Amino acid sequence: MILDFKEIPQANKANGYQDTFELFARDFLEVLGYEIIQQPDRGADGKKDLIVQELRHGLSGTTKLKWLVSCKHKAFSGKSVSDTDEPNIQDRLTTYNCEGFIGFYSTLPSTGLGGIIQGLKSKIETQTFDREQIEKVLLESPQGLKLASRYFPKSYADYIKENPKPIKLFSESSSINCDYCSKDLLENKSGIFVMLKKSNDVAGVTTYSKAYFSCKGAHDRILKNRYTQREQFIDSWIDISDYTSPIGYIKRIMAWMNFMQGQNHNIDDDAYIKIRKLILNTFPFISREQTTQEVEYIKELEHLGLQDFY
Repeated sequence: MILDFKEIPQANKANGYQDTFELFARDFLEVLGYEIIQQPDRGADGKKDLIVQELRHGLSGTTKLKWLVSCKHKAFSGKSVSDTDEPNIQDRLTTYNCEGFIGFYSTLPSTGLGGIIQGLKSKIETQTFDREQIEKVLLESPQGLKLASRYFPKSYADYIKENPKPIKLFSESSSINCDYCSKDLLENKSGIFVMLKKSNDVAGVTTYSKAYFSCKGAHDRILKNRYTQREQFIDSWIDISDYTSPIGYIKRIMAWMNFMQGQNHNIDDDAYIKIRKLILNTFPFISREQTTQEVEYIKELEHLGLQDFY
């Protein structure tokens, strides 16, 4: 689990925040598109926490379906929601003139309750949201993530840190495409950047003449053969992912600065354009805090002795 439901205050403590889980259920269902008919309120609720309405659009018109929502927040005890927690479901729907039942739980329904709800499906509309289903919905959309940041601030902050997204810096999304198949190598950060230097340099001057982006494996071999058929080159390569972590980016930029300060290196226009594209398009990925995995990766490289690209 990514979201810690214990961040939502307990429902059985009268401290002013005991309604938070019900309010969360209301906002969650609104994100899904339900209309709130009856808001959560204090006091005896007759085994209903709120009532929502769903509009179903079909060939014969629009149908309105009212759902009774029952919220059970048992994350602190870790217990499942039992059948005794949800008595007389069908009678409760009749009392509140509803056609469907929604169980909204921070844990799971028990086997007994699950069997009862399953048995009611032939008579009434039923659905349940357990902690796994709730989390899945929240993490799959911008609206869900916004709601998660409100009710699970610590879990959300940890999630964003470990699952970074590039910032919106340029008018177009950043991309680096394989020069063979045009796949965007920034989508899963699995490609490589290859520099080709002439093997017959004179006067001790190293000239990087060509460069290309590639998927690893077969496409790299094809592109390398394409260049070396015309002229002899020695290749150097680096994982593009090294440019998408903050410390990795800084280390690589410093390596290029050291390279440019040297007197025995040249970069032709073709290679220079590729380097510029790499630096510009990976920058939106690194203006953030490092993930735990990136920190460990940098430590490993330092332990082994990080080698310069060139």
